[in-house]
Amino acid sequence: MDIEPIIDCHHDFKGLFQHGFLPFLTLQIAYAVGLTGTFNFILSRLDQTKYMGSLCTGILFGPSFLGSLDIVKKMLDKPGGQTSLEIAASFGFLYFSFLVGAKIDMDMLLKANKRTYIVGFSNFIIPLVFNTIVCTVMRTKVHKDLGLEINLVTIAVILSVHSFHDTASALDDLNLLNSEIGRLSLSISIFTGLCSWLLIFVLYSYYEAATMRPIAFIFTWVSRALIMLFMFSVRPILLWMIRTTPEGTTLKESYVALILISVLASAFYSEAVGLHAFFGPVMIGMVVPVGSPIGEAVQKKIECFITMVLLPAAYLVAGSQVNVHNIQTNQFAILELLIFLAWAVKLAAIVLPCLYCSIPIQDALSLGLILQCDGTFNLLILSRMHRAKYLDEKSYTIAVLTRAFITMVSTPIVKRIADPSKRLAEYRRLTIRNSTVKKELRILACVYYQENVPSILNFLAATHPTKDGSVCIYVLQLFEQVARVASLLVAHDKQQGNKQLTQSHSRVSEKITSAFDKFEQRNQGFTIGQSYTAVSPFVGMHTNVCEIAMDKRINLVIIPFGELTENPIRAVNQSILHKTPCAVGILFDHINVPKYFSDASRKCRNIAMIFIGGPDDREALTYSMRIADEPHLKLSVFRFTHSEVRSNNNRETKRDNKLIKELRERVCTNAKNIVYKEEEVTDCGDTASKIRLMEENHDFILVGRQHDNNSPILLGLDEWCVHKELGVIGDLLVTSNFKGNYSVLIMKQ
Repeated sequence: MDIEPIIDCHHDFKGLFQHGFLPFLTLQIAYAVGLTGTFNFILSRLDQTKYMGSLCTGILFGPSFLGSLDIVKKMLDKPGGQTSLEIAASFGFLYFSFLVGAKIDMDMLLKANKRTYIVGFSNFIIPLVFNTIVCTVMRTKVHKDLGLEINLVTIAVILSVHSFHDTASALDDLNLLNSEIGRLSLSISIFTGLCSWLLIFVLYSYYEAATMRPIAFIFTWVSRALIMLFMFSVRPILLWMIRTTPEGTTLKESYVALILISVLASAFYSEAVGLHAFFGPVMIGMVVPVGSPIGEAVQKKIECFITMVLLPAAYLVAGSQVNVHNIQTNQFAILELLIFLAWAVKLAAIVLPCLYCSIPIQDALSLGLILQCDGTFNLLILSRMHRAKYLDEKSYTIAVLTRAFITMVSTPIVKRIADPSKRLAEYRRLTIRNSTVKKELRILACVYYQENVPSILNFLAATHPTKDGSVCIYVLQLFEQVARVASLLVAHDKQQGNKQLTQSHSRVSEKITSAFDKFEQRNQGFTIGQSYTAVSPFVGMHTNVCEIAMDKRINLVIIPFGELTENPIRAVNQSILHKTPCAVGILFDHINVPKYFSDASRKCRNIAMIFIGGPDDREALTYSMRIADEPHLKLSVFRFTHSEVRSNNNRETKRDNKLIKELRERVCTNAKNIVYKEEEVTDCGDTASKIRLMEENHDFILVGRQHDNNSPILLGLDEWCVHKELGVIGDLLVTSNFKGNYSVLIMKQ
């Protein structure tokens, strides 16, 4: 019998990649990444999760669509084509499991309230009992020729299992992580997920005890005890790595490499002792301190590679097992009945306990839908079950497509009914203008970095409390969420400390809180209402600001503009400007302050207010008049006018004139520290020149954010505006090359 040689010595060797598997693997992953990005771009506008885009890519390359074409078949039938893809998918699944474990915050269960346990237990036990009963009945009624006995059991078990990561990913894609619904969903999903996997572990152990010989059973469990001992011994090593890493520096490359190798070792050992390979990586991830430098370093090193390279391979493998052409009508009807009955019962098992716990019906329905959204982890589990012959191709296809359909329908509904901005729309907006002078002024100071504190304190020092109304300050420190899924909003307690924060966040937070406490002690009439620390992704930071502004009835939110290159901070500021239910002031400091906190605050003496017209300018002028209650401060109000503007007699102009009249009356009485002056300008160039002159004589300038850019006073300036969120006047002051010392507050009503 002639055998074709593996190596042909009669041809010249033309390179490693000529007939290797790597070019085909690279090509497959490149196609997957490109198509996934395209699907996500389209589906995100329909309020779909990123999981749906990845799943569509996998199914598109499967035998249901492109996989049936000859060109795709040839690509997969190349030597090592499918095998290399499955190897990449397996590595992606292992490291993905590690990342999932590293983001689970077990402290959320310790801090959870009663309703979390009530809803979580109901979400676990009721679907489990129902699915068991229905599965038992169906197995007795279904004809054996359909071959659904083992498939029904597998699907019933999978429908009872819950994945924390899938819930967190859906919340992240819908921008609900920072909402109350998001935090409650995460707590419930952690509790339900742990109960689910504990149940599977117990059932699997019972099955082994019934089928294995006693000696083999004892040996297996001794081996598993050793892996648990190994997991607990890893945490002290990780804590030692954290202690030996100086603050502000990244984890050593050798430490990261050691952790990644230990993930593979734990997967190998788990498989060797009869557990699933993903068990070890998940356990290794769970012993990593949440929010620690280890989690941050590992996430930065491998998460992008895992999600952009290896997981697309896993989606291609999972999609290659979906074949709609082989679905039978009878089998489809039976499995659809089981899946939709399980979905309806699980929805009721969540909604009814929520109503019992006095959770509003809309929030209860949102919880019921979001906790049943499918995701990457459940898909990979289904794929592994199929490859292990617990699911045939038909049942696997039906389960994947049906759960995807449920997720596709659920996410837009959740986005509509759980949108936090709806609550803001119903809230009566508080401003400085509609707050009386004798009423307490409440200010929320947002801090991104320690360097923001001196300029905020200088601004607060200029906010003079009136005789009848004090100034109450709320402080919100905002940190980017890294190496964790659950966001945090911590109210500081001087007695108990900040145990929920990481060590690095806690140190920075203590310095910031101490600076504001000293300011309160040294300035009469100021009180610190409460200090908060929020740890969340940039895309959801504005939610924390809006919630505190509503709950504490804030009149004014102060946000630092920061460095000009900090694009994430600018995006957060824009969200705050558009969604906060009160007045917002963007603070920019032209002063080169030191990078530490100085006890002696720079005092603002000469304050200028530029008035052109509009609601934002009226808000800024109202605040300026309140500042002028301090006799040691000098306030100069400059109103820019033009002949065409003076002839207007619309509603906004009447409101402007009314407020200016109040200012003039105050100047005419006994306000010697207030100067009002009208500046006639000819065009935008004249406006810019006169604003430049103000920079030399004042150390604090207030302006409104939005104006009528078609006004002859400003016409043409918007073409040179760099930072649209500041408005044309604010941008002109912030981008100025003047080297003097002054601060700018851009006010939005």
